[in-house]
Amino acid sequence: MAFRFKFAQRFPKIRLTEKAVPLRIGSLSLEECKTTVNSQSYRLGVYRHYHTEDMPNRIRCSNECGGVSRDLDQYGFEVPSAFSPILNGDVSFRTQFPDDHRRDTEELEQSFQLNLKAYEEALEKTNQLESEGKTVEDFLAGPMNEDDERFRRILKIPKEQLQRGVNGWRSALLPFHYRRNNLSPPYTCFIQLTITQGNATTIQRYEYNQKLYEAAKKLNKSLFANRQVIIVNQFENRCFDILRIPIGFKIFANYVYGYNEQIVPTSSIVDSSRTFVKLRIVINHEFIPIFQHSFVKNANCLSISTDKGRIDELVRALETMENRQIHIGFSRYDNLSANEYFRMMQGWRSTERNIGSMITFGLKTKKVG
Repeated sequence: MAFRFKFAQRFPKIRLTEKAVPLRIGSLSLEECKTTVNSQSYRLGVYRHYHTEDMPNRIRCSNECGGVSRDLDQYGFEVPSAFSPILNGDVSFRTQFPDDHRRDTEELEQSFQLNLKAYEEALEKTNQLESEGKTVEDFLAGPMNEDDERFRRILKIPKEQLQRGVNGWRSALLPFHYRRNNLSPPYTCFIQLTITQGNATTIQRYEYNQKLYEAAKKLNKSLFANRQVIIVNQFENRCFDILRIPIGFKIFANYVYGYNEQIVPTSSIVDSSRTFVKLRIVINHEFIPIFQHSFVKNANCLSISTDKGRIDELVRALETMENRQIHIGFSRYDNLSANEYFRMMQGWRSTERNIGSMITFGLKTKKVG
């Protein structure tokens, strides 16, 4: 699969021929800034190249992971993803409460300053105790005045972590400093494409003259545009914002995985002209009754992963599920009673089923109740 992409890109004259042949993929996973085809992943991020060696550890870690997955403004603030437009061909998974949390507000700056002050004072107190030949444990066990009480919780943090916390909060405050003084950050931004397959990693960097979402659109366009048929065995959607895909993107899939709130938008890119083998839905946010949707009904096996707190909703939903096979799994922290399993069975049996229909449950032990 990876060889086929590389071969077509290296020899442009065969691109049209190559794209006319059905593309078969074992597994495909799509995220906002990452596409994984089989064992090869393509990840986009904003890499910050410092002009000096004095790089904050927070940014160093971000760079080592391929860069930040949001666009940055002129001072280094992350731009909320909700501010990016929806382009032709894109699929939106935004809810009525999109990620519009601003990272550049006065309230956030004040919060960072308070955290920095707390860590600095705790670190200073720790150093003072060490110079007096005392331990933090002795200090916490002894009598305390009102000022000392402020340190009780944070002094339990090891000194090394306190120092990292001080450095981290100072780093988080830098964009506010740059904006207040109209300064340019001491780094140059690049868009980094990290291609990983097994232990092999290839890194390509480009001028930051386009938005990250535009680069994601171009990446997926280079991989999937103008392909009439994309046959995928396992498809997993990990996108919760905007999926940047080319116009006309469509796949045939045997197995589809996604969260409850993703299923309806996902149905627009999965060809439902034929029954697919299995649809796995994870419900850990809002319980959305989508089980009468044609896309859900088109799965031979419907697998649902949820938690114990949603049993009442699940019992009602089972009355309307028409899939031939249904599997219900719960969190490993949930301990269900025999009565709760019985209620779900009743919900499922309340509807007339075709011969061969079945429901199964994930059990921790052979004995329940």
